[in-house]
Amino acid sequence: MYLARISLNPKRSTPMDQWASMGRSVREAVDPDPDSDARVLWARVSPTTLVVSSDTAPAWGKIPGAYAATMQPPPRHTEGETIRWELIAAPTGQRGADADADEPRPRGKRVALEESEFQEWIEAKTAGALRVTSARWKRLGGRPARYHFTGQAVVEDSEALQELCLGGIGAGRSTGAGLLLTSTAPTV
Repeated sequence: MYLARISLNPKRSTPMDQWASMGRSVREAVDPDPDSDARVLWARVSPTTLVVSSDTAPAWGKIPGAYAATMQPPPRHTEGETIRWELIAAPTGQRGADADADEPRPRGKRVALEESEFQEWIEAKTAGALRVTSARWKRLGGRPARYHFTGQAVVEDSEALQELCLGGIGAGRSTGAGLLLTSTAPTV
């Protein structure tokens, strides 16, 4: 796995709110075969920074406006370690699902969650891997609305956290949501 931080010239790159277009560019830079099952997650964390997590090293020069990149393996954390985490996500949930005995997983309409539900949502999505000790969020816009989450957590299961980082969290993974970024929290 590779974790690439790509520097962008905002005057030459895809605008921040053009998630589908940026998603196509990132996908093509990682694996040009549209039928491939290569894993790729990405997040535009600022107008000048794109972060890509992928199975193969991205050909970052193919991304519009990219002028530099640093690549490294994703960080590994040990159980009990306090970490910082960051996530851009569009928190959604199922509403109106009828519990029909014939269907193993009844489905309802996917709707955006209210901000009052975010703490419970992030705790449920990271359960088993992290014990979230703090969470903040800021609305970024879009439809469904995207939010930039940040906070601290204690690692409960290192392998589960690694899988969560590789698989992503929530909906919209192909359009720049769901990439969980972690780093060691400074000691006080």
